[in-house]
Amino acid sequence: MKNIRIFAFIGLLLLALPMQAQELNVDNQWKFSIGDDAQWALPKFDDSSWKTISSVYPWESQGYVDYDGFGWYRKQIIISASEAGQIKKYGGLMIKYNNVDDADELYFNGYKIGSTGGMPPHYESKYGVLRKYIVPAQYIKGGQANLLAVRTYDGGGGGGIVSDKITVRSISGTDKVKFTYNFPAKEWVFMQGDPQLVNVSITNTLGERLKCNVVLKITTDDYKPVDSISVSVALAKGAELNKEIPFQLPAPGFYRVSLYLEKNGIAGDVQKINIGYEPEKVISVPDAKADFESFWKQSLADLAKTAPDFRMTLIPERSTGAKNIYHVEMMSYMNTKIEGYYAAPKAEGKYPAIAVYMGYGSEPYFPHTDGNPGFCEFILSVRGQGIQKAKSAYGNWDTWGLADRDTYYYRGAFLDLVRAVDFLVSRPEVNAEQIVAEGGSQGGAFTLAACALDHRIKAAAPTIPFLSDYRDYFRIVSWPRSDFETYLAQHPDANWEKVYNVLSYFDIKNLAGWIQCPVYMAAGLQDEVCPNHTNFAGFNNIKSEKKWVIYHDQGHGTPNEWYQLRMDFFKEKLGIK
Repeated sequence: MKNIRIFAFIGLLLLALPMQAQELNVDNQWKFSIGDDAQWALPKFDDSSWKTISSVYPWESQGYVDYDGFGWYRKQIIISASEAGQIKKYGGLMIKYNNVDDADELYFNGYKIGSTGGMPPHYESKYGVLRKYIVPAQYIKGGQANLLAVRTYDGGGGGGIVSDKITVRSISGTDKVKFTYNFPAKEWVFMQGDPQLVNVSITNTLGERLKCNVVLKITTDDYKPVDSISVSVALAKGAELNKEIPFQLPAPGFYRVSLYLEKNGIAGDVQKINIGYEPEKVISVPDAKADFESFWKQSLADLAKTAPDFRMTLIPERSTGAKNIYHVEMMSYMNTKIEGYYAAPKAEGKYPAIAVYMGYGSEPYFPHTDGNPGFCEFILSVRGQGIQKAKSAYGNWDTWGLADRDTYYYRGAFLDLVRAVDFLVSRPEVNAEQIVAEGGSQGGAFTLAACALDHRIKAAAPTIPFLSDYRDYFRIVSWPRSDFETYLAQHPDANWEKVYNVLSYFDIKNLAGWIQCPVYMAAGLQDEVCPNHTNFAGFNNIKSEKKWVIYHDQGHGTPNEWYQLRMDFFKEKLGIK
């Protein structure tokens, strides 16, 4: 086979998008209903009384607060006779959307096309996983409306289709070819000395001779071109080919890979994959200002001036198992009330405790009355979030008060984390020498910030941490940069350097060096919300004992096995058998 490599001097060509088959215009507005009825998959069902919502955002933010369960989306798409001809020429439609929270089934004109995840009673979340379905040509009606219906199930937290784009296009000449790939490195993270290559497997299922190219393109995580490889393939009907395609990653970091088959200049389905290389060698030098330490010492002193006034109210209907569940209220920095939910074992004794910090915009949730046996657990809602979210006065938390470090939202929010530890220490059933912390996304950042500011925490298990290495963060993904761009447009006196100056006081990579307890971090390699570069920017500045795990098939989340791993870690560090 002949390899064609395009080197850096023409590297900008790597960013050119491959030519793909005809795409239909599909907006993000859907008819929607909670509940579950098989009739809702049928074109004849009248959905005119249903509410219209967006497929970009969870249903909780569109009027269905705290709803967990089934929800159906329905949309009519018009396929012209000429479009139908193109579609039937290649054998069908490709339908793709980025994510569903948590499981889904796709129906087209009443026919079930496929599913991702599992519905009750065999529920399985596939949050963060790309959805991709092929609709056979015989189900498509040319010159008229076609019904696209998606049955979804949410097991907790946010719910529904959460995708910035719904792609509907005719399949190409290679979409029906069986094409699989795998990177031989553990969890697709290459270490020094590992052979850098991708294994591809192609089976010609077209019923005719196949001649195409396997195309591999690599960029850095911030889209700088690295390499482009094209390998010619010719396969007889039914034949199979397994091939190694080598590449070279130039430096430690994380990389974007586009991998696809191309026939007659038309790309098939483009697989977009993140891979890693020596993550512990990712360097992001702290940029803390000279008064960084004094700022936080003064902030902690200011917090201490506010009496906490802890108050607990039993929630009987949730206290049906081994633990009592309480609603907790307390006062924090600037005499601001914060809240949370607390679980304490009913049996007398002294128990270790877990401080749980929540993600950005998370809906409030309760600890389980039988969850994490032998531990107290406190799920904190920082100011304006969680329990207080519906009545928050802070607007966008990430830009509220951004004009000055003293007024910035996260000054108070970070101090709320310490107040949560104050609460646990105050409880007679808590062993104050056995407090640990965990959280994901913003909660992962909160976990690390809490450990930096409060050394009463003895071990930490953050996942996919947010709020780190802002300059690089904003080059890699569009959010939360977009929030800051909006802020700058609304505040002509502000500029990026002023923004970065304020953010430096709250950057996890600058706080990480203060952490003294053991840390076990988990991350999803395909995360496009808190990209891995930013996870490791902070992690690599931690000087205490630490370890990490990356899951190659996870986006902004972690698999169920992580929950046992983190509990085993906590018990080990606390000396609990």
